[in-house]
Amino acid sequence: MPHNIQVLSPSHSCRSNSDKVTELSLRKHFYPSGFEQELQTNLDFFLDGVGVDEQAKVPFDTLFVAGSDIDPQYYVNTTEIGLYLNILTEAYLNGHQAALVRINQTLDVLFGAPTWNGLFYWPYDIVEGQLKPQEEGIVPAVDNANLAFALTAVSGAFFDSADALAVSAVKKIDDILQRQIPGWQQLYEPTRDLLYAGWSAKDSAPLGYYIDRKANESRLAPLWAHLITKGTSSPVPKSAFENMELYTGTCVLNGQKLRPMLTWDGAYFQGMLPAIWLNERCLIPDYSIIEDMTKVQQAHSEQNKIPFVSSAATTDDSYAAFGVPAISEAAVRFELQIAGGNTGTPHATALSFMVNPPDAIAHLQSIKQLHPDIESPYGWFDAVDTKGNMSSKLISLDQGMFVCSFLATSINQQVKTYLKHKGLYPDLKDIYKSFTPNNE
Repeated sequence: MPHNIQVLSPSHSCRSNSDKVTELSLRKHFYPSGFEQELQTNLDFFLDGVGVDEQAKVPFDTLFVAGSDIDPQYYVNTTEIGLYLNILTEAYLNGHQAALVRINQTLDVLFGAPTWNGLFYWPYDIVEGQLKPQEEGIVPAVDNANLAFALTAVSGAFFDSADALAVSAVKKIDDILQRQIPGWQQLYEPTRDLLYAGWSAKDSAPLGYYIDRKANESRLAPLWAHLITKGTSSPVPKSAFENMELYTGTCVLNGQKLRPMLTWDGAYFQGMLPAIWLNERCLIPDYSIIEDMTKVQQAHSEQNKIPFVSSAATTDDSYAAFGVPAISEAAVRFELQIAGGNTGTPHATALSFMVNPPDAIAHLQSIKQLHPDIESPYGWFDAVDTKGNMSSKLISLDQGMFVCSFLATSINQQVKTYLKHKGLYPDLKDIYKSFTPNNE
């Protein structure tokens, strides 16, 4: 059964020993009224022995759940690790001293993992407590940027702390980020003035495509590449971000004309994941394109009685890039076939909490009412379709997005603190001025 919520005083630490995390909770204001236990259930995914490997100190990518039985899959990507670190930071701020111990342990695991020019591979197998790259040797820009911003949030939370473990975490994060500079420099392609999507260590060559869309979960990569290489001998110019394209669509909903931002697949997370780390409401010149995208997703979900639509597990436990066709650039601009919008995923609805909190909670509650079996003891199952079929998977990435959507105001501020401390926040604001549609 889900754990009872316990809001700890700052002096309280976990009842577990300092090397194991068997209890997590958040500060009271993070629990929405009427959704307290549901958020806690999803948070409990990140307990040792549930969604986290006790030896490697990182989350499992995938957890199959049957009743109270779990079957973890021993691999992970670094976006998942970053979200886990953000959750641990918030648990520590609620008094869980063991969470700070774990942050340092996880940073040590990261620092000891094999890398390419400091950048991390995707995915890593979890082998006897260590991270081992798979044979393909893929080095993705997207996951490295997500991890980087997650690390800046952890660092920003601890800048003023006198706790020796907090000071140690800040130092480890700085070391990890600094050693990645050569990798970011090598991913920049000056002829196209864009960032490669990544590198293949197996082929000793960049991946054959670029990060060329702003309405994509990868948009933080050229942004971070610019910020971290600024002042070096080979800086990645801000134009690598500015040159990415952005498109909106047009539709009418309840008599209102909307201009929703188009993500490639029509997947909600493609538009929203970066907002966990950056307060894009204050950065994007016209945030209504995000609000309109959210309205289209909400209408689609209410009509089909499923959560918001995004890349997720299928109900037969595969994986697909699901999306709403009306807000898919591939479908709207190029008339390409996409996976479609008949399967929803709870984490996508949770992401909308960053846009419209009351509507997000109301929709999550209605999903639970329509599909009561969607809640496992360790979090909400990853997908449900229009026929009521359900996945038996919990995916760490999606669990992390689910929980961190409710923590975003704090995480945003932690990243802002870090960037201001490093003198980079004005650059961030300047770069985001280019977040305007190419077709308007």
